[in-house]
Amino acid sequence: TSYPSIVGEMLSSGFAVVGFSWICSPACTELEVVVMDWLAKFLNLPSHFLHETEGPGGGVIQGSASEAVLVAVLAAREQTVRREQEKHPEMSESEIRGKLIAYSSDQSNSCIEKAGVLAAMPIKLLTASEDLVLRGPALKSAIEQDVAAGYIPVICIATLGTTGTCAYDDIESLAAVCEDHQVWLHVDAAYAGAGFALEECAELRRGLDRVDSLNFNLHKFMLVNFDCAAMWLRDANKVVDSFNVDRIYLKHKYEGHTQIPDFRHWQIPLGRRFRALKVWITFRTLGAEGLRAHVRKHIDLAAQFESLVKSDSRFELIAPRALGLVCFRAKGDNEITSQLLLRL
Repeated sequence: TSYPSIVGEMLSSGFAVVGFSWICSPACTELEVVVMDWLAKFLNLPSHFLHETEGPGGGVIQGSASEAVLVAVLAAREQTVRREQEKHPEMSESEIRGKLIAYSSDQSNSCIEKAGVLAAMPIKLLTASEDLVLRGPALKSAIEQDVAAGYIPVICIATLGTTGTCAYDDIESLAAVCEDHQVWLHVDAAYAGAGFALEECAELRRGLDRVDSLNFNLHKFMLVNFDCAAMWLRDANKVVDSFNVDRIYLKHKYEGHTQIPDFRHWQIPLGRRFRALKVWITFRTLGAEGLRAHVRKHIDLAAQFESLVKSDSRFELIAPRALGLVCFRAKGDNEITSQLLLRL
């Protein structure tokens, strides 16, 4: 975390905004629109994720990556059900829902498996390659088998920066398969998304122009305190259409304005905190270059630690160093590593 972020958190708590719609607090909504576009530019994301560009894309601040993934899974599910109902009017809605299936890597975060439980839709965890990366051929094979068995593929959740080793799934090859089969592609970049901001990590951004949604946690690498997870959508209308519940007490005369989103439609809860304020203050205080320097510092620290491990004959690396993560073990029986972990 950082001092500016804590100040922002205190101010937003003091204001006590319950910003489910623009009319509740215009500043809450409009500042979020501003900072999500700032962030998208800072991370060099495709322009269709910006609110300021014409089109249905945009960004929103969720509480955590778990929420962002669940929103993507639920929206993809509802879009698939509607599409299948149009294609197969002879099938009942319950029949369609009983055939839905989703995909991710066996290296993905536990929140993805949990999203499948909450969405009442099985998520098949595909075996990653030896380098712990999920690639298109594995997804293609699974989808073709499932389609032949009568299942309906819904979504693939790829990971940039897996929890175990910070491996990066191959977004381009996964996107090609998803496009062929009308499957939503979501990218969970909760940790590694910070690397998008660095030109030396530009390779991480390969294929992001082809994904439907992605998430990145500011509370991991951006000196913003928990909770603050940025999520971008290529077509926000697909989420709004899936979640939209309008009551008379929620209506106001400005709703539906293209530049004024009501973020309650983009999330699971109705109310929402003024998280954009702590992001804005952090950016204004530390600056884009200050934040980049912070990420580079952690990468440099990991490189230093990697060199120490390599120079000590008692230890070995078990995965390539990635961003701030170094995976190592004590040589010999696993019990030695377990004991070291307990002592640390």
